[in-house]
Amino acid sequence: MEIWQRFMILLKVSRPPLWIVLPLVFCMGLAYGQNGLTNPSFHFTPLMILQISMLSFPFCLFTFGLNDIYDQVSDQSNPRKKGIEGIRLESVHHRMIKMASWGIAVVFLFISAGTVNLVNLYFSMTMLILAFVYSVPPWRLKARAPLDVVSAGILGFLSPFALGFSFVDDATTLPLQTYYFTLCVMGFHAFSTIMDYEVDRESGDCAFAVAYGKRAAALFPAAVFLCSLFLVHVMYIRAYFGVCAVMCTLVCVWPSEKIARYSFLAMFLGAITIVTIWIIPFVF
Repeated sequence: MEIWQRFMILLKVSRPPLWIVLPLVFCMGLAYGQNGLTNPSFHFTPLMILQISMLSFPFCLFTFGLNDIYDQVSDQSNPRKKGIEGIRLESVHHRMIKMASWGIAVVFLFISAGTVNLVNLYFSMTMLILAFVYSVPPWRLKARAPLDVVSAGILGFLSPFALGFSFVDDATTLPLQTYYFTLCVMGFHAFSTIMDYEVDRESGDCAFAVAYGKRAAALFPAAVFLCSLFLVHVMYIRAYFGVCAVMCTLVCVWPSEKIARYSFLAMFLGAITIVTIWIIPFVF
């Protein structure tokens, strides 16, 4: 197989639309820290830039590469696995994906060790371990609700936020809102399991929606998002969570996998937009 073909497979497996997510969360950590983006003396260091870069394509490849290897059977019947939401990975590519994933893990830890920050190293190891046990048997947390939701919250927000925060503040005492936003990501993940309900049920994967039902997978995030009325002070962010709560409530009433899929995509794009709008004034 030509190098270009191998690269294109790695690219597709890594889910390019998701490359921006963890770097944005990392930058949120930089913004919240007292010596971070709001501090006039703040400047990006080479290690910051390296870690942000590793959280994009490389970490996505590690996470989704392992996921696609061990989801091979269920992915064959999943209509979403045809493009930007993932591909149907063939067995012949498994060895290449595994080698790339372990190489990424080594580099990721090496960069974290270079910070000489034990908290940074701790959260880096947490991300790698959780990404591994999320997909790989016998642990396979993605099929053990509610551990699928909990691990997604830690992977998707708590740990990358703490990595950024560790450069500019004491990451052993994270801001209270960190835990609320982690809970929100758990809610997003619970909601996302609705669109794969039939596929997961047929393959025997006990994801959140399969374990507790599609309505519960929509009601849980709706309740979490409504808490933003008391915990979020920025009006446009509060409004965003309000819209998300409405969409989740509608899916709770009409638990359609198709409606859930498009609602989730809308919430995802909204989240990227909102976080970007929030961060830009800190950077420029």
